[in-house]
Amino acid sequence: MKKITVALLTLVLLCTLVVPALAAPTKNAFENVVMNGNEDEFGYLANTAGRDRQGKTICYMEANGCGYGAMGDAVQFKNVDFGKNGAKEMTISFSYGGEKTTTVAVMVDDQESAPVATFAITNTGGWDKKAAKEFTTPIKVPGGVHDIFVEFTNEESGSFSYIRFAEADAPVAGTPVATKPATSAPATADVAAIASVAAVLTSAAGFVALRKR
Repeated sequence: MKKITVALLTLVLLCTLVVPALAAPTKNAFENVVMNGNEDEFGYLANTAGRDRQGKTICYMEANGCGYGAMGDAVQFKNVDFGKNGAKEMTISFSYGGEKTTTVAVMVDDQESAPVATFAITNTGGWDKKAAKEFTTPIKVPGGVHDIFVEFTNEESGSFSYIRFAEADAPVAGTPVATKPATSAPATADVAAIASVAAVLTSAAGFVALRKR
């Protein structure tokens, strides 16, 4: 009986450790949020109209950040933590080698929502990170943890490799659609199942202990 109790308690402990480990990590909005190819941290979202760039769809490229962006394509920066006050400015590191002006829009939490900021960028001298320049614009993002969408909005393209925000001096009013809690919780069915198993095992361990008495 003692061995069964120990085994159950061990399983409970393992479940307790696994659930926090699966929680999505947040990123500090007030430091450079640097893009990578990890889909748990960044989403590269192709437009629904089937547009592409040189026969390829938007993706992560080490030398560029996002590459092959076309109108309607977007990058999703997931789980960005804006603290208590939120943000008053946004900076983007952008590289662009075209002749015309390229434009992007910024949305909070929902790509289909109204833009909270826009950028209009002219030639920076090239398409990769080496030619990138920082561009800054006013923005209002409430505090808490949010997803940020940066979407190409015209037929031009370009690349960006990181974004950064300046903290607001006072709490920003308003709450965007689907605001996330300050402490980001796991959002998968698997994690919920693990939590349920942990609860069952805890009850079972207590029952076995009582029977032993």
